[in-house]
Amino acid sequence: MTGLAINRPCPRCNESTLTIQDNQLQCHAPACDFSSGFDCPICEASLDDINASIEENDLSLMCPGCRNRIGLRKIKYLIENSMVVDYDHRCTLCNGPTIHRASMNLGHRCFFFPKCSGQTDLFGTIRESFVFLDFETTGLEPNHDHIIEVGALKIDEDGYEHIFQELIQPPVSISPKITQITGIDNDMVKHARPIEPVMRQLREFIGSSKLVIHNADFDMLWLLIGLIRHDIPLVDSSVICTLKWARSNGESHASLGALTKKYGIGHANAHRALADAAATRELFFIFDRNPKTPRPILESTHYLAQVKRLLRHSS
Repeated sequence: MTGLAINRPCPRCNESTLTIQDNQLQCHAPACDFSSGFDCPICEASLDDINASIEENDLSLMCPGCRNRIGLRKIKYLIENSMVVDYDHRCTLCNGPTIHRASMNLGHRCFFFPKCSGQTDLFGTIRESFVFLDFETTGLEPNHDHIIEVGALKIDEDGYEHIFQELIQPPVSISPKITQITGIDNDMVKHARPIEPVMRQLREFIGSSKLVIHNADFDMLWLLIGLIRHDIPLVDSSVICTLKWARSNGESHASLGALTKKYGIGHANAHRALADAAATRELFFIFDRNPKTPRPILESTHYLAQVKRLLRHSS
């Protein structure tokens, strides 16, 4: 069968990307003979000695140790995203191994997510996709100020994470106050793209996923105004605000900084968009696994009336 391409360079020749061919990672550069087996990410048993080839319509291997079927798309995802499988930090729900991205501000997540989650058990059928979203801006007024950074982290229905992060070149200078808060200065955005193509790409990234935002009353206005001004189709999504959820749970201090400190969530680079989106992701799953109150869900259309008022006043 044709190998499954891995978007990572060969560690030996650095000239070609790798493929998964049967149970081996292989480089197909003419002058390179790199080949390496890989272990089962669930039980660490070697998959080197599997004789049966991968079925064309299955793209998975049966582990001889734990007898779990290992999807090659999962192997591809782990390798491409430098995910670490942790066998000591076990899932509290199913006792499976957890995975995390060591280079980012993200906590451990069950290897079997979303089948194993706070919303579904291992036999559940609910399939959800979430986009955790945050903007950094030149000020607080979405009808007058400008977005300078977008950070979004998506978890799709199969539990794979996708990242969208981009600086945006605003039509005005970034003030020293905003630079002090965010760490973003004018030199950093000098060669960045303008807002329109970034918003179009962000809209495609969101798709029909549920949006999770800390202080959705703020960020949803920026999102919708950015889409309307550039004639981009509006999102039609459910919106979950972790700020409202924290308040309904009785949190005395509901800012993202206070909550990350309380719950031990790593929050390096606070007030950068992707770091804040990642912290919101961690907070969401803490609340979702041990819900004191239900998810506070509003539809994206809820924010349109305010958006239209703001746009009228800015014209």
